[in-house]
Order: sequence, then structure tokens, then C-alpha cells
Amino acid sequence: MSLLRGLALLNDLAVIRQLHGEPLVQRFAERLTPAQRKEHDAGFLPGRWYDEDIQARMCLALSEQLDDAAIFRLGVAIGHYNVTRVQRFFARIAGPRRLLQRSAGLWHWWRDSGRTAVEQYREGSAVVAVYDHPVLATPGYPLLYGGACAFLVSVAGGRDVRLRAEVVGPMRVIAEVRWAPDARREPGFLSVDDALASLPKAPSTK
Repeated sequence: MSLLRGLALLNDLAVIRQLHGEPLVQRFAERLTPAQRKEHDAGFLPGRWYDEDIQARMCLALSEQLDDAAIFRLGVAIGHYNVTRVQRFFARIAGPRRLLQRSAGLWHWWRDSGRTAVEQYREGSAVVAVYDHPVLATPGYPLLYGGACAFLVSVAGGRDVRLRAEVVGPMRVIAEVRWAPDARREPGFLSVDDALASLPKAPSTK
């Protein structure tokens, strides 16, 4: 069983409520097992670890109601919510390269299983892979997580950040992220700037 920090679930639900209202939260809650529903109704605790299957069921509910762009937008909003409330130190990471070098540590801060690595890097783009974590292959999950991570690349100084996520198999999920000078508009890539501009109140990364 993969475990996830309760803080992640709390932040996700706060942003879903803000952008899509209580009905979508209830659709997610209806997907939970009786034991998971009991935890949900009691309120997730930020310092406790929970079965990541809860997050996967959330992503399934999202994928039934939202298109890819909307799920990515939600991920970007969650990334912004995390940074502004509990992880301002991200804003002090100078440059996408340094941020990506820390990707393995950031992954394990939130989760107790799986691993991540930068498979390719050049100035303006990178391919990042998550291995041995089948739950991430759940529909909607790669774009939700990818949106949050792409936002962090923009916080670290990347301009015109774009991301494409792909489930290669249950044990390998990849994300290709691009930023200026390599921020070409191509099919399948979603824009952090477009997502931010569509939010109810344009957030500041400063």
C-alpha cells in the first residue's frame, strides 16, 4: 500500500471546492471504500499518512467530470496553494535545474513509495519519470500531479512553462516539461500561464 501525507489530501480538497464546488467533492467521496469514507468524514489530518488509493479515487472522479486541460489547471492551482501556504521555500530555489535536481527528495516528502528521476535535461526542457508507483497511472493523476510540478518550475524561474504527461506503463509515468527558450506550442502540451490566467483570481508567485 502506497501512503500519502494527509496535507496533500487537505490541499487538494480545498482547491477542488474553490474551483468546482462541493458537488465534485461529494462525487469523490462516493467513490471511497467505507473505511476511507470514515476517514474523509472525520477530516484528513495534515501530519498523518493515508492510503494513496484515496487520491487515486479522487483523480478518477475528476477524470469523469473534467477534461485534460481542466485537470491540469486544477493541478496548477494546487501547486500554487501549496507554495503560498506551506512551502514558500520553493520560491528560493534558483532555476529549474536546481528544482529538478531535488525532485527525488520532494517526491519522498509527500509519499513513502516509488521513485522519481530526471531522465533527460537540457536548457529549456526535461523529461522526468516516476518509477515503481502504479497508483500514479490512474486516469487523471499524471496531469493533476504534473500541473502542480509544472507550477513549481515556473516558481523556480522557468518562463512559459508547458507540460505533457504520458503513462508508459504501470511502473513508469513520464512528464516532458518545457520552458523558454524551448517553450514551443505543440499538441499535447498544456500551459501553466494559460491555467493561471483562467483561475478566479490570478495568483502571484512572488
